[in-house]
Parts: sequence; structure tokens; C-alpha cells
Amino acid sequence: MDAGGRIRQWRDSLLDIIFPRCCEVCGTPLVNGEEVICTGCDMAMPRCNIHGEPFNTIHQRLMGHAPIERAAGYFYYYRNTPYTSLILSAKYRGRPRIARTLAARFAEEIAGSGFFDGIDMIIPVPLHRLRQLRRGYNQAEQMALGLGDTTGIEVVTDVLSARRHSTQTRRNAYERWLNSLHIYHVTAPEKLEGRHVLIADDVITTGATMLACCDAVHKAAPTARISVISLGVTSLT
Repeated sequence: MDAGGRIRQWRDSLLDIIFPRCCEVCGTPLVNGEEVICTGCDMAMPRCNIHGEPFNTIHQRLMGHAPIERAAGYFYYYRNTPYTSLILSAKYRGRPRIARTLAARFAEEIAGSGFFDGIDMIIPVPLHRLRQLRRGYNQAEQMALGLGDTTGIEVVTDVLSARRHSTQTRRNAYERWLNSLHIYHVTAPEKLEGRHVLIADDVITTGATMLACCDAVHKAAPTARISVISLGVTSLT
């Protein structure tokens, strides 16, 4: 390690003493080499491990007009468990780094399976500009950037836009589907024709939001191939 690396290590160690970094799941202090969550919580994370299945739980809830080729989710999102804080903090509590760090780690875990082979671009599910302005960021874009950090795949944010709509929180499946109709619009279909796009979102619940994005892409660019990925995935049961 060079002198600069040693200085950064000493600086980080000093900051950890003054402002200890804590696990976002259990709250215990993190040690060197740990990011966002501790090793114990990482090992206990309820991983989906469905990226290699040709018709998994994500495919099931995205059955619609748009054909979905590959689908992956990092962990099962069970409400009222400590792991929900990963999504909630990244989305509502001003902690976008969580989404980016977890996505980079997820990409590392599944890269060897060939999931990213042939993917031309990563498209985050967009937020309406006013909502993003209030929040300060789009957590799905941060997730996409994390995937790009690991895979080197380009993150594209100028082909899919969102009109303003009411929140999906506390809506049932049918209400979410109605609320998602015609929300998303492809602004540059020529960039998508014949390409394999990976649409990224922080969590898939009923699948209404993701399905609306996929349908918008498919209608605007019928020759585009579509795959999807998320951090959290709610259980169908």
C-alpha cells in the first residue's frame, strides 16, 4: 500500500471512531471492509437467488404485453423486518449510497452467471422531475449506477420519462396497476430499437410500475429486448 493509501486508511479509521458507521440492518458498528451492512446481516440476508430461473416470481407478476427475458432480485422484501430499512433509507431518508452500494455488490454476486451478458444499457425507472427535485435524487438511478460500477454497462436516463402521479404506497395490486397506466413515455425510441435493455428499480411489489415501464419500452421500440432487475422483491405469498 502506498503512502496515500495508508493516509486514507488512517483517516477512515479515525472517522469511524468519531462518527462510527453502523449496519443499516442491525445497527452494530461496521469494521474495515464492511459497507452498509455487517457481515452477519449480509450472510442472513433473505436472498432471492432467482436470476438463473427462466420463469421466476418476477416473471410471474410481470406477465403482460412486454416479453421479459431475464429477471433478478437481490433479496425478499418482507415488511416489518429489519431488511426493509435498506429500501426505506435509500428511498425516503436521504441515503442514496445504500442503493448504489447494494446494487454494485449484487452485480458482483451474479455476474458470473451470465445475467449481464449482452445487455446494452441499464435504464432506471424514472421519477417525475418534481418528485426527484424534492427528494434530491432518484434511488432507482442510484441503483443503476451501482450496477454500472460493477459491470461497466452504460446507464441511460434520457430515453424514459415519467408524468406526475400519486404515490403507490398503501395501494392494493389493482389500484397500483390503475395508477401506473400511461405513466411512462419513451422519448428516444431510436436508441432502443434492436438493443437489449435492463430496467432497474429499487423494489418490485405487485410489479405494476415495472410492467408499465416495460410496456412503454415495448410499444415504442418493438425490436428491443427487455430484462429487469431490482434490489427488493416482495413475496407472492
